[in-house]
Amino acid sequence: MGAQSFNLSVNRQPSYTNHLSVNKDVRGILFHEFATNYLSKCRKTEKAKKCYRHALRHFSIFCNMNNITPMTYEISMEMMDDFVYYLQATAKLMSSTAFNCLVRLKTLLRMASCSGYDIDYSYSGVNVKVDEHDVITLDRDEITQLYVFDGLTPSEEIVRDLFIVACMTALRFSDFSRLREENFIGNMIQIKTQKTGTLVIIPQSKYVRSLLRKYNYQLPKCPCIQHFNKVIKTVCRKAGINQPVPYERTIGLERISKMVPKWERIGSHSGRRSAATNMFLAGIPALRIMKITGHKTEEAFMHYIGLSKEENAATLAGNIFFH
Repeated sequence: MGAQSFNLSVNRQPSYTNHLSVNKDVRGILFHEFATNYLSKCRKTEKAKKCYRHALRHFSIFCNMNNITPMTYEISMEMMDDFVYYLQATAKLMSSTAFNCLVRLKTLLRMASCSGYDIDYSYSGVNVKVDEHDVITLDRDEITQLYVFDGLTPSEEIVRDLFIVACMTALRFSDFSRLREENFIGNMIQIKTQKTGTLVIIPQSKYVRSLLRKYNYQLPKCPCIQHFNKVIKTVCRKAGINQPVPYERTIGLERISKMVPKWERIGSHSGRRSAATNMFLAGIPALRIMKITGHKTEEAFMHYIGLSKEENAATLAGNIFFH
């Protein structure tokens, strides 16, 4: 990594290599000027624009630290390499956050190229290694443990019940949080997913049917995802879902590895992953589950579910091959 050329106390412009031909008349624009104008006019959602502006803010800080105002064609492999080092060593971002910042900056450069400005394509060789997150899911016994637990406040009970719906449907927060009476047709749930716009049809499990009757088919309004994730941890802690599980993350340049109570690792997305994992362990073919989760390839789906070696062995043991 280009750590040698990156210095927080630099008072002069670093010397970065431009990999474009010196004999070529390049057409460029100040990168920050292009990025700002592009984000103000493009048709991306406000949520997406916010993510791009977050990455751009980090790049602005990096540029200010190094006293540089790069043109689009001046952002080379060396500059991008030093930007990644800033994200890790100075901003101390988690590997996934650093990766997302880099991806969005690369996208802005490609948009500059599409707009007719020259860029130095050597930047594309710079990458951030992202942690392979171990998947934390609840098995069917833990879901039952959570479902029958009686010791919650009314607001906690609402979050618990909605989480149970997620655990039995594999719906994302953006979808289970907006389920309404019109989505319950017979013994099925039908909803067009917000992320992909795909219609999914999911059978109602006995727990879901019971919860629908509890709320007279009018599920309570869901709090925002940040509040939901905070409360579901409290709910799981109270319900005794506290066995130690591994926590491994790269934050900045430091690798953190420790054991934490399982409830600390539970969030809204754990419900979706738990559903997919438990369906698979129950013998439902992956391709049928993918009709609900929206995964395009079986390989991607198998990385998504939380199937331990022990669970895999137990499933194999039930196959006629091992009898």
